[in-house]
Amino acid sequence: MIDPLLAEGKLPNLAALIERGVAAELETVEPVISPVVWTSMATGQLPAVHGVRDFFADARTIAAPTIFERLAVQGLRVGTYEWLVTWPPRALPGGFVIPDWLRRDLRMAPADPFERTGTSDYRYSVRGVVSRSGFHKVAFRELSQKAAHWNALARGFDLEAGAVSFYAIDALSHRFWADSFPAEFDAGEAPAAEPAYAGTIPAAYTGFDRALGEIVAALPKDSAVIVASDHGFEARDDWERVWAFALEGALAEAGLAPSRDAFALEGQFGFATLRVRQGPFAEREALLEKLIGFLTSATTEDGQPLFDVVRLDAAARPPGHERGLLDRAAQWWWRGVARFAFSVEFSEDAHAWLIARPMDDALESVWPDGQVRIAGRLRPAREVLFGDGFSGGHDPVAVFVAAGGSLRHEAARGRLSVLDVAPLYAYLAGAAIPDDLPGTLPIHWIEPAALAQQPPRRVPAGSLARLPAPVAPAIPDSTLLEQLRAMGYVE
Repeated sequence: MIDPLLAEGKLPNLAALIERGVAAELETVEPVISPVVWTSMATGQLPAVHGVRDFFADARTIAAPTIFERLAVQGLRVGTYEWLVTWPPRALPGGFVIPDWLRRDLRMAPADPFERTGTSDYRYSVRGVVSRSGFHKVAFRELSQKAAHWNALARGFDLEAGAVSFYAIDALSHRFWADSFPAEFDAGEAPAAEPAYAGTIPAAYTGFDRALGEIVAALPKDSAVIVASDHGFEARDDWERVWAFALEGALAEAGLAPSRDAFALEGQFGFATLRVRQGPFAEREALLEKLIGFLTSATTEDGQPLFDVVRLDAAARPPGHERGLLDRAAQWWWRGVARFAFSVEFSEDAHAWLIARPMDDALESVWPDGQVRIAGRLRPAREVLFGDGFSGGHDPVAVFVAAGGSLRHEAARGRLSVLDVAPLYAYLAGAAIPDDLPGTLPIHWIEPAALAQQPPRRVPAGSLARLPAPVAPAIPDSTLLEQLRAMGYVE
């Protein structure tokens, strides 16, 4: 993607960094999924050491200190803006941590970094977005707005080192690859490309380049800049359909409202997931049955059910209301599927959970121009469901570009490991490099005069102080599922 756009002059800010710095193909780690790779880059350690293996890990999972923490304990002011796996946020003295889209709640460290720096609270989120146009809008909003927020934060905290992450290219490449590159798919593999989205992927790269230029322009002249990705992209071997739902209107017509009644719509992407809150048993059972009736009433015009409804009890059931053996066995089985397939536990902080699994054949028969019947009324399918799809997949070769500071220019494209980024980052920040990092400092990229004036300093890792561990209440993994499905990471 990048080389043709560079040749066409469409990435001038990235080109300017390459022309005065270095570029490399970045060798990533396995598995090639974002939280694993970004944590390897931040800690300088392999997954076996840092402990992050999947999307359900959080900052409390990380068993090795990140380079951001290690610079902070050496006295530098460090800030991170939506770097992956930073929730719950670990306070960085004099700096800030604004957690990423995998966050379980909105806490930051300190609690008010946007307010302190006189800028509005902007964080990337796809929660509640259930249309292609909505995902497109969210991604390009990030590309147009995030750089200004980062610049305000960096200026307000007078940062000496920091990192800001952009998700737009990743999110758009998963969803719009077939629209931008239909020739990479055999006939029938994916729906016809939508002309309105044909230029989405190149536009995402040029949008990022504009954001990069805005960031670089705001930095002190002698600053070092690193641009890195966690992986590349390519066409998926198989196009995948994912369903999203918009059930609020139909629920309201059926006399059911999350804002008034004791239930919550926890997710509408992939599965529709509802949680009935704890409360008086008889009242909650009656509500549960109403919700089950609502979901099972959803059919095609000729009566095919749209959902297979799974009920998972959470509250203890009083004598006389026990479930039968087969019912309890089915619930046990579904909980096992959630646990072992998705690493998800449905919390006991509920009366019950309802999971509406989409019936693909029925949904395909009405999407996009058919009709569905819900709660006794026939309505256009587009009012209540959305047939999305994912056509872009991960390529293991990632991108690396760096310039400024003590870096010299190297015309030939090199190769670098994600494990090498942490020692380079520490050196460019003027800090000591912990001696437990297995990565190699690419000395050949550093100006000889700079090496003579500032030789790399190694420090025993055990001599560096550790920051207090991050803390947060237990929040069920189910709160992440909708966002993970929306980003194309779980089915």
